[in-house]
Amino acid sequence: MDSIEFEFLARKTDDTHIHSDIELFFIMDGSGEFTLEDKKYSMGREDFVVVNPNQKHAFHTRDEQYLAACIHFPYGSLCKMLNREMFFFYCNSITGENDAIAEMRGILRRIVNEQYRGGAGSRIYLTSLYYELLHILTTDFLVNRDDRAYRPEEHKFDDRKNKIAEYVQQNYDRDISLKDLADRLYLSNAYLSKYIKRQFNMNFVEYVNSVRLNHAVSQLLYSDKPLVHIAMDNGFASSAALNKVFREKYGMTPTEYRTRWKSREPGVREGTADDENVKKQVEGYFSQNPAAAPKKSQQLEEHVVLSRVERTPLNKIWAQMINIGTAGDLLHSDVQQHILYLKKKLHFRYVRFWDLYSPEVFLGNDWQREGNNFDKLDRILDFLTRNDLLPYIELRIKPKVLVQNRVDRLHFREQYPEPDPEPEYIRAFMKKLIIHLINRYTASEVERWYFEVWKTEQDSWQNEVEIEGLEKTVPQYLDIFDSIAGTLRRYLPGIRIGGGGFAFRWGEQHVLDILRQWKERANLPDFVSIYCYPYSAASVAMEKNQTLDVDFVKKTLIRTRELMAEAQFPVKELHVTEWSFSVSSRNVLNDHCMKGAYLVKNMIDSIGLADLMGYWVGTDLFADYYDSRMILNGGGGLLSKDCIPKPAFFAFDFMNQLGKNLLKTGDYYVITDNGQNNYRIVCHNLKSLGYQYGLLGEDKHIVEEINSLFTDTKPRQFHFELPAPGGTRYVLRAYSINRKYGSILDAWSEMAADDELTPEDVGYLERVTAPRMTRMNCEEHGGKLRFDVTLEANEIQFIHLTMKYT
Repeated sequence: MDSIEFEFLARKTDDTHIHSDIELFFIMDGSGEFTLEDKKYSMGREDFVVVNPNQKHAFHTRDEQYLAACIHFPYGSLCKMLNREMFFFYCNSITGENDAIAEMRGILRRIVNEQYRGGAGSRIYLTSLYYELLHILTTDFLVNRDDRAYRPEEHKFDDRKNKIAEYVQQNYDRDISLKDLADRLYLSNAYLSKYIKRQFNMNFVEYVNSVRLNHAVSQLLYSDKPLVHIAMDNGFASSAALNKVFREKYGMTPTEYRTRWKSREPGVREGTADDENVKKQVEGYFSQNPAAAPKKSQQLEEHVVLSRVERTPLNKIWAQMINIGTAGDLLHSDVQQHILYLKKKLHFRYVRFWDLYSPEVFLGNDWQREGNNFDKLDRILDFLTRNDLLPYIELRIKPKVLVQNRVDRLHFREQYPEPDPEPEYIRAFMKKLIIHLINRYTASEVERWYFEVWKTEQDSWQNEVEIEGLEKTVPQYLDIFDSIAGTLRRYLPGIRIGGGGFAFRWGEQHVLDILRQWKERANLPDFVSIYCYPYSAASVAMEKNQTLDVDFVKKTLIRTRELMAEAQFPVKELHVTEWSFSVSSRNVLNDHCMKGAYLVKNMIDSIGLADLMGYWVGTDLFADYYDSRMILNGGGGLLSKDCIPKPAFFAFDFMNQLGKNLLKTGDYYVITDNGQNNYRIVCHNLKSLGYQYGLLGEDKHIVEEINSLFTDTKPRQFHFELPAPGGTRYVLRAYSINRKYGSILDAWSEMAADDELTPEDVGYLERVTAPRMTRMNCEEHGGKLRFDVTLEANEIQFIHLTMKYT
C-alpha cells in the first residue's frame, strides 16, 4: 500500500488534533491518558487504539519513560482497496482483550522491531506485516453502518461530520468551495464554516488541503510524476500552492522530502528515532520485549504429541459444588427435581444457597426476635441430607437479584432485616442457629458442610468506578466475620467457615488490604472465597460488557494466589464460590454452544489453581420472571426451565468423565487416563467475541445475529499422537456438542423459536438434545496411536479411547 508512515514518539504532551488518514497509536512504554472525541482512556504499556479520519484526539502523559509508535494508513487507498466510499474501525485494546487484539499486539511488536532494526532487505517482510495488520482490522474491527450493534453508538459519529468528510474525499481533486458544500447540506456558509472549525479544528480550506496533501504524498513517494502533475492531480491550483501547504506541514519542500525519503528505509517518517534519548528508550523496550512469533493458540491446526506418560492426580475442582439459588427457591418441588437431576448426571456433592432471612423461610425478619422458626430451613436441609447432598450456606444477608445486563436489573428484592445489625444480635442469632443444627443433624454431619460470610457490595456501588471510602468497609466486614465465626466455633470448633466472596471489579489493592488486615484478626477463615465473572475495572469504566479476555478466570486465580502470598496470608484453601461467563440472566450466549466451549476452556485452565469452583447457576428456574415465558430466555443455568440440558451442561458432563490421572493440558485440550492405556480427552474450539458484542447490552443480542459476533468461525483440527503398547488396537468413541448436535438453542431455532410449545414439542427437544457419538477403530504403529479430530466453531468433544482385546 502507498505511503504507510511510521514514527516513534517520545513527546510528553500532544495537543488535540485531527487528520484525514487512519492512525494506530501504540504505547511501547509508560502510560498516559488518550482522549478520543469525548472519551478519555487510561493507556498503559502495549495498549493501542485506532483513530479514524476526522476524529479529534490527543495523548497526554507526565511519564518520563513514555515511548509510543504511531502508524498512519492512507484513508483514500484503503477506500479503494475495500471498494467503499466511507468506513471506520472500532478497535481499542483497553475496552477488552480477545484473540484478535492479542494477535495485533504481536504483529505490532514485530513491526516496531523491523522499523528500528530491519535492514535494507526487510522491506518485503515489513510490508507483509502491515498487510497482516490491516487484514485483522478489516476482518474483526470494521464497522458496517447497517450493523444492528452499531446503531446505539451511531450518535458518537456525527452524521453531518461524516457527510462533510465523504464529500471532500470524493471531490478533493476538483475545484470545490465552502458554498458548494453548504448548498449540498442546505446550510448557510457562516454556520457551516463555524461547524467545520469546531469539529475539525481547522477551517474548510485547511481541511480540504490536508486531504489533498495526504493523496499527494502518496504520488510524491511512490511515483516519478513531476511536481506540477502531482499538484494538478490532487486539486491544487499550482505546484506553488502544493509547495506552500507541504512546507507548512513538513518544514521542507516536496522535492526535498522526496529526496530524503528515497535515501531512507521506506515506511519511516522523517526524524524517526534520531534523538539519542528516543534511541535509548527503543533499545530498552526491545531488551524487555523481544519480537514474538504468533501464539500457538492462534493456529487452527495443532499437533498434540504425548511423548511419555507422566501421571499426576486430577482434582476435578469444578465437579464438587453448584449454585442453586435462594433458600426460598429450594422449597419448590421443580427446583428440587432439577437438583436431583444434576446430582444424578453430574454428581455434584455440595449445593450452595443464600437469602436465609427472606419471608418465605420464616427464619425471622428481626435479629432481636426471641424465638426463631427453623421449620422451613429444616425442610431444605432435610431434602439435601436425605439425598446425600451437602449444604454450602451463605450466612450473610444476601438478597435475590436478577440481572438483565451489567447496568440494569430485572428484579431486586430489598435486604431484610436492615443490613449489619449490632454484633450482640448477630452472636445471639448464630448461637441459636448452630445449637439447632447440631441437635438436629449432629456435630459430625454439620462439620461436613461449608459456611460462607459474603462481603456485601452496596447497591449504590453497582455501577461506580471509583468508590469513596471503600477502605472503611474492610474493618466493618471483619467485625461481622468475627461475630459469626467466633460464635459458631465456640459451639462447633470443627465447623468450616470462610469468606468473603471477593470480586476484583474494585481493584486488586482492595483485596490485598482485606487479606493484610484479616491475618491480624483472631478469627481467620478456613478458606478464602472469590467471585469470578469477567468484568474488570476497565470494562466497567468503559461502560462495556464483559472483558473479552477469554483467559480472565485463569489470570484471576493466579493473581489471587499471588495476592495471598504477598499478604503472607496463612490460609491457603481457595474457593471460587461463583463463576460464569456473564452475570446477565438474559444473555442468549448462555444458551449457545459458545457457553459450553467457554466453560470447558476455563475448567481446563483452572486445574491446580483452586480447591473448589462453584458454577453460577444450576437451573434457569432461578431466573424465572414475568418475561420468561419462552423455553429459553438467556438464563445462566445448566438446565432450561423444562429440565433440558444446555451446551453448558454437557461441558460439565464431558469434563466429569475425564480420568483420574492428568497427563497433559493445552490451550484447547486436556488428556487424562485411568491407567491401563485407557485415554480420556476433552477438547474445544472456543471462538473469541469481537468488538460488536460490546456495542449492545448483554441482553440485547438476538439468536439470528449471534454467530456474526465471533472473530472467526473456522474449524480447528487436532492431530493426536499418544503412546500405545505394540500390537494393540483401540476403539475411539467421540461425543460432540455443536450447533448441529445437542444444542437446544439451535434445535429450538429450527422450530421457528416459537414461544408457545406443546408438551410434545418440549419432549422432542429433550430427545434431540444429546451429544452425537461417532465410533472408529485405531491401531498402534511404532508404539504410537495416531488419530485426527476436527471441531467446528464453539464445538466441544469428549473422546474415550479403550483398548480392544482380541
